[in-house]
Amino acid sequence: MIPRGEVGLVFLGIGAASGAINKPLQAAIIIMVILTTFLAPPFLRLAFKQSAETKELVEPADLIG
Repeated sequence: MIPRGEVGLVFLGIGAASGAINKPLQAAIIIMVILTTFLAPPFLRLAFKQSAETKELVEPADLIG
């Protein structure tokens, strides 16, 4: 799990124990933690793959000129 998700769950636990966070907000926080935990790695992989492909296309042009 990513640190952001763990921190979110810690604050959720504290807020729920103190009564500051209601049930719908608890559900929203849990969904956010799950989505960011599972969706961030594939999107980052795609982002870094595209930047590597762009770098490969730019480097040979720099060597010629």
